[in-house]
Amino acid sequence: MIEGFVAIVPAAGSSNRFSGDAPKQFLQIGHRSILELSIKPLLDFSECLGICLVVAPNDQYHKSLKILENPKTSIIEGGGSRMQSVINGILFWKDSGLTFKNILIHDSVRPCLRSSDVRALLESMEKTDLDGVILGSSCSDTIKEINEKDLSIKRTLDRKKIWTAYTPQIFRKESLIEAALNKTFQGKVFTDEASLIEANNGKLKMIQGSKDNLKITFPDDINLAKSILISQGRMERML
Repeated sequence: MIEGFVAIVPAAGSSNRFSGDAPKQFLQIGHRSILELSIKPLLDFSECLGICLVVAPNDQYHKSLKILENPKTSIIEGGGSRMQSVINGILFWKDSGLTFKNILIHDSVRPCLRSSDVRALLESMEKTDLDGVILGSSCSDTIKEINEKDLSIKRTLDRKKIWTAYTPQIFRKESLIEAALNKTFQGKVFTDEASLIEANNGKLKMIQGSKDNLKITFPDDINLAKSILISQGRMERML
C-alpha cells in the first residue's frame, strides 16, 4: 500500500546554460512547459497530497501555468540556492497541517519521468525502514577519475559500484526535516537531497530507474526530450 506523500519541486533556477529570457523549466515542448511535464507523473497518484513549486522571488513565468488550476499545487518563493529553496519547501509542508509520512523531491527539468518509475519508488519506500529511496541507473560506461587542472587521468573507478542519481528522491519526513535544519550544514553545498541525508548519517537505497529520465541541461536536450516523450506516447509527433 502506498501512503500519502507530499512533493517539493524546486523551480527557482536561472538556467545559465540556456540563451533567452525564460528559465528552461518554463520553456515549452509541444504545448506544455517542461515544468508541467515534469510534474504530471506525480499527479497521476491519488496518494500525492500536494506539490509545492518553489519559484524565484518576483517570478512571473509560473503565472501562465495551467497546472496551477489543480488544487494540489502551491507556489512559494525560493532562496538563493537550490538547497535553500528545498528547505523553504520543507518548512511549507512542515507547517501545512497535512498528515503525511514521506516527502518526495523532483527536479523541475525532468519532463520524461515515467509514472511506472514513480510507482516503483513509492512502493520501494513502503517496503523499507531506511531514511529514503532514490531513483538512479547503473553505469555502463568506463569511469575515469581525473585531475581537474589538466584533465590527466588519475585512475579508473569500478563501475559496478557507480550509479547515476536521478530524481524523484523520497525521504521519511522526520529524516529530511532533521537533516535540512541541521545547522552544521549551513553554507555547505549539496548537489542533491540524498547527499544531505548521507551527511546526516542517514541510510538510503538506490533503485533502478528508466535511463530516459533525462535532465534538461543544454539546449540540444529539448529535442531529445521531445523524441523521448513521443516514444513514450505522451506527445504526438508533429508532421
